[in-house]
Amino acid sequence: MAMTRQQLRLHAAKQRYQAERNKPPTRKQVQAWLAPIRKALSEIRTGECDAYLGYAITRIHHADNDFARVDHAINGFVALMDRLLKDIDTGCLKKVSAKLEAGILLELHEVEACIELLKEAETRLMHLKRSDLIDAANTEMINIELERLGMKEAA
Repeated sequence: MAMTRQQLRLHAAKQRYQAERNKPPTRKQVQAWLAPIRKALSEIRTGECDAYLGYAITRIHHADNDFARVDHAINGFVALMDRLLKDIDTGCLKKVSAKLEAGILLELHEVEACIELLKEAETRLMHLKRSDLIDAANTEMINIELERLGMKEAA
């Protein structure tokens, strides 16, 4: 049975979509994904970090007014790294997050270690499929919403 032109176009579009999902992300895409955490760590390094109610905050996306606590953003990133890159040591990020949550001053070498880890993660993330990154990010967003609704313990 021969396919009509409409079916051929639809089939070609599906194949292009699948091919895009299976390609690794570009460096620019990975940098954009890590930008909020990198920006927050750079601000902390210079000592000019925004704060709200005593907690360091960062803008999630440059185009909107959505802010998040830096320790929460780091925890989300660590959860993603634990899911995607299981062999990467995120201990320095966990330590910085715990210190930020407790209001303890950070030392420069701790922030520098986190920035180096981000560089390593950036390089490694460029070798994964986009679909894996999207799936991991969606899973983490679901976890965050379940936690926000108080349903994570029940799930």
